[in-house]
Amino acid sequence: MKKSIIALALFGAGMTQAHAQSNVTIYGIIDAGVTYVNNDSGNRTSVEAGQMQVSRWGFKGVEDLGGGVKARFGLEGTLLNDTGGAGVATGTPSSTSLFDREATVGLITNYGSIDIGRQNILGVQSVGMADPMGLAFAATSPNVLFSALNNSAVYGAFGSNNGGTALRENNSIRYVSPNFKGVGFALMRGFGEQPGDVHKSAYEGVSAFYHGGGPLSVGGAYARLKNNLGTDRLTSHAFGIKYIFPVVVLKSTYSENRLDSSRRKISVFGVGADFLVAPAVTLTAAFYNTKRSGDANDKSQQLIGIAKYAFSKRTSGYVSIGRATTDTVVTATQINLAQGFVAVGSDKANRATTGVIHYF
Repeated sequence: MKKSIIALALFGAGMTQAHAQSNVTIYGIIDAGVTYVNNDSGNRTSVEAGQMQVSRWGFKGVEDLGGGVKARFGLEGTLLNDTGGAGVATGTPSSTSLFDREATVGLITNYGSIDIGRQNILGVQSVGMADPMGLAFAATSPNVLFSALNNSAVYGAFGSNNGGTALRENNSIRYVSPNFKGVGFALMRGFGEQPGDVHKSAYEGVSAFYHGGGPLSVGGAYARLKNNLGTDRLTSHAFGIKYIFPVVVLKSTYSENRLDSSRRKISVFGVGADFLVAPAVTLTAAFYNTKRSGDANDKSQQLIGIAKYAFSKRTSGYVSIGRATTDTVVTATQINLAQGFVAVGSDKANRATTGVIHYF
């Protein structure tokens, strides 16, 4: 009996130790704002989710396997908290995924990390850190729509996402190197999984970055994607730089993507700054210039100002004003370089937004 009790105690201790080596975190962002937009074609007032950051929820976990190796997973989905919905429809035919933002499992080692599943294209982390307004207003941001290939009407036929946008790739494998004195790189492949041609609907990407722990951060990314027929290719490259001063953060990005068949090029230049005017108050000013050339000529500009007040470490209020213009009046049949901002029938728009964002 004594031996049985000792064995049971040792087993329980082992279970406790194993449990201590792993953890699962539930997290998320709830962001809601009231937005007023004035277009030539009419005015609109609406409640919108995900203004400063896309509303989301997720699970992530890490388990220490010993010997410097860890297992990890990530599951993350979009929250449409203005209506109570969850997940964004993607694919052909279109369907809604619960974890549309990320669904991965992988390993972390001393030689780098590998993640497998649905995940962001390269450049979102390495270049996105320098986005002038911190990836706010994702539904209308030129860097999200065009630099990150998140416009389904323009990029839906390319990559392994089976339709929808190309911002995230299904069936993908990503490797991220260790950090060598602030310098690192990443490789990623998205498999189209179509028989007879490994290039159909494929994504291939590479990125490099410098985050040395000091004021300077630099990142760059390159990608090429094939369409679902394997007959056309989209190439993209982007760069970003951020420099942190004591009370000001300067950020700038440049990207362009080209289509082989029509020689269409869409480029985005962005520049902005964050000003810490008080311990709880941050002001942001951002400017974007978006240009289409090669098959057609068009330009659009956006100027955005944001003021944020931190009620706590997890909750902030914000107010924003913005203006967008296009070279020509937007029609329903053209690529709208100010999508979601300037409406069809207009060539300019003004926007005012106020809201609350909470992290959990």
